[in-house]
Amino acid sequence: MEIKVCGITYSVIVQEYFKAYDDERNLWGYCDYEQQIIYVRESLSEERKWQVLIHELTHAMLKEAGYKEQDKDLVTRFSIILHQVLIDNRSYLMFSFLMIG
Repeated sequence: MEIKVCGITYSVIVQEYFKAYDDERNLWGYCDYEQQIIYVRESLSEERKWQVLIHELTHAMLKEAGYKEQDKDLVTRFSIILHQVLIDNRSYLMFSFLMIG
């Protein structure tokens, strides 16, 4: 899957291990800004995968917007809220998208 963030295409890869990024930390996801890849751990539940994807997308959006330093707590809180907004408004957002596009 690919997702555009500020005109930059990020690949989304769902796999169990993130190579050098997943040392001892047991990460659920990782955003590689240089390669424009978002990794999501395969063994997570589907709901958690979506939460992790939104979290890593938040990192990508901030990076592409020029924020070099990112407050982890802010990213975590914002991405949880954004995920819930998207889930709670899925029908409306899809309808609006179809009407626009």
